[in-house]
Parts: sequence; structure tokens; C-alpha cells
Amino acid sequence: MGRSISHVQIPVKNLEKAIEWYVNNLDCEFLANFDDFAIVRFKSDNVNIFMWKTSDETHATFNVSGQAFPTIGFQVDEMDSLYNVLLKSGTELGNVAEEDGRKFLKFFDLYGNMLVAHTE
Repeated sequence: MGRSISHVQIPVKNLEKAIEWYVNNLDCEFLANFDDFAIVRFKSDNVNIFMWKTSDETHATFNVSGQAFPTIGFQVDEMDSLYNVLLKSGTELGNVAEEDGRKFLKFFDLYGNMLVAHTE
């Protein structure tokens, strides 16, 4: 029996701004806006990102021993290009870390959801 992840879910305050941010900064494609949630996905992937509109103070990030961790990770071909796009947009960025020949970049979207990009 095959299984695959169909979607992940994140909270956002404003659907239109979130859609614009994910499309412009992460090269996602917009799929739908249902007023209380919207769907985008990376153009080269079949996993949808459901963005739920909320006024609650919440985000999709968790802590381990006081260190923040992302709930969404994705692979990129060009870390420098992504870094520059995010920097230009004013995104809160961590440092690009290198480990075993791979690069990692943790950053936050407009609503405090932490993501991590990595190279192979």
C-alpha cells in the first residue's frame, strides 16, 4: 500500500499577502483561494501547502531544547539565488550553514512560520 504526503498546513493572517509572498519568493504556484484557506505548491512538487487564515497568535514552528525548528523543508538547486530573493524581500533569514557538502538556510515567512531550504 503506497502512501504519500498530500499537503502540509500553516497559519497566516492574510491569505492574499501570503499567496503573493509564497509565489514571488519561493516560486510556488497558486492553486486556489477558498476565503478561509488557500492552496499553493512548489512548481516541481505535488505536496500542497494549505494556508489557513487565522487571527490567533500561532505559527508552524516548534522548539527543541530552546532552539526553533521548521515544519517545512524543501530542496533547492541554487541556494545563493534563493538567499538573494529572500534578502531583497526583507525576509527574516538565518545564516547559510554548510554540513557534509550540503547547504541549509532557515528563514521565516511573513507570519513567523519557519522553513528550511537545503541543497543536496
